[in-house]
Amino acid sequence: MKKRYNVLAIFIIGFILGLAVMNLAQMHTLDRLYRIQNQLNNQLLDREIKLERLNESLNKEKASIIKDLVIEVEFDGNSLVKDEIEKTIHFYMADLVGRELWSIDGEMIYKILEDRILDIEGRNIKLRVKYIILSEKISIAVKAQIMESL
Repeated sequence: MKKRYNVLAIFIIGFILGLAVMNLAQMHTLDRLYRIQNQLNNQLLDREIKLERLNESLNKEKASIIKDLVIEVEFDGNSLVKDEIEKTIHFYMADLVGRELWSIDGEMIYKILEDRILDIEGRNIKLRVKYIILSEKISIAVKAQIMESL
């Protein structure tokens, strides 16, 4: 009888250890899938906003309008933080999609983003604008750096 309890205890401990090892082995895959899900949700949200703005602009008149917003983030760090930086910049610039090209002020975009400090996951991240290209597709490239706390 005691031997059965020992075998059962060893089986349960082995099962729990096996689950823990499996969890550690699959953690990277779950992190990657979570990142892909965030990217797809951001793309869907951006596309819905673009479609709404484009329809509004096309209904008003035929003019050169902003159809897309492309953000490039140069960041040496966690890719999830990089995605959050990109999402924050999209939040600031989302109103530009659907507007007429002549009404966009590139200097205003530069002033909004240059030296902006973002608080992401408890870290202060400073943005530096590399370039801004204004056409029917606005391209913005920024370099993000984690600020050293004093």
